[in-house]
Amino acid sequence: MNSLTIHTRALRTSVAPMIDVTDPCFLRLLRLISPFGNHQLWTEMVHANMFSRGQVHLDRPKLAQYVPVHELGDFAHGTVVQIGASDPQDAYAAVKELRRLGVRHVNLNCGCPSRNVQMGSFGAVLMTKPASAANIVGAMVDAATENADELNPATNISVKCRIGIDENESPEFLRQFMDSVFKAAGPVSFVLHARRAWLSGLSPEQNRSVPLLNHTRAYDMAREFPQTQVFVNGGVDSVEKTLAHLQHVDGVMIGRKIREDPWFLSALDQHVYGVRSEVLPTAEQVLSEYVQFADQMHSDYAMRYTVLARPLYALFSGRKGRTFRRILGQTILQAKASKDRPLYSIRFSEAVSNAIYTAEKEHQQNLGAPILEEETAVRKVAAAATAAGAR
Repeated sequence: MNSLTIHTRALRTSVAPMIDVTDPCFLRLLRLISPFGNHQLWTEMVHANMFSRGQVHLDRPKLAQYVPVHELGDFAHGTVVQIGASDPQDAYAAVKELRRLGVRHVNLNCGCPSRNVQMGSFGAVLMTKPASAANIVGAMVDAATENADELNPATNISVKCRIGIDENESPEFLRQFMDSVFKAAGPVSFVLHARRAWLSGLSPEQNRSVPLLNHTRAYDMAREFPQTQVFVNGGVDSVEKTLAHLQHVDGVMIGRKIREDPWFLSALDQHVYGVRSEVLPTAEQVLSEYVQFADQMHSDYAMRYTVLARPLYALFSGRKGRTFRRILGQTILQAKASKDRPLYSIRFSEAVSNAIYTAEKEHQQNLGAPILEEETAVRKVAAAATAAGAR
């Protein structure tokens, strides 16, 4: 599957940043499912001081754990790196280095309500300190536009926040926050999670479902701030909802639906962007290319098998999917424990092929059910990818 040349254009759908989900491996899987460049894919949040103090950009294997450096050449326009920051200097340094790496969009997290993030004075707590947030975004814009020209283009800057904090969900609260940012940084784009955040009393997971959705507030802000782009996030789990929101805002961000069903991107490709079904990648193509990518990531960056395996778990559902996950996990543990090789006794692609084959065999033995042709094809493709990697 060849990556298409992506031209700069407005992308109306985004995959939300999710901790322990949208790592570079999961983003690669999504690019294989949807290689058309239709969607913005966001990294999980990384702290800005990893660049200013940790110098992560000088450690390529470590950087590859957080930023999809391997695909920025083809998909830089559709890749968004989200940072958390409480200090303008840290934010400036992070954007400067990310821009140098080729990242074309950096987002500031002003929506995460976790206790640890609050203790670091970033995330959703910044909405209670609009002047601080504005200074941070202003520093990000400075780094994003410094000495910009045709050979060194500016990087887009955006803010992702909630529509309210604790008891305060008034339109004035959100309007004042956005105004503060605009006065310091200009019309950066906003992604509005259409729920308030409770800074105490709810876990981060509960904060993504318990507060009531208020998409109308995002619609109102899109009308009030026509000089910038406004995306809406929260509770979007169908093509119909996506299309309905796009009547009111510039874009839609989708999180848990993609985490649970990565193939939903194919539905968006067809119904939002008009991609013909016959050109959509097949499961066999996606799996074959992903395991080859995984072998390369392990070889080049010593990426752990547990990290490489995590994106595949969403591809296999039901009883057979659970069996596949169990067997792959066992295979990885055995491979790591082997003394035959310094780190792992088999390549990742071999572990996946073995897990698929064993899951099919176990399913057939336990249930007396025939092996489906498409599942057999998937196993054969995985085996072929393993053989290709060995050559």
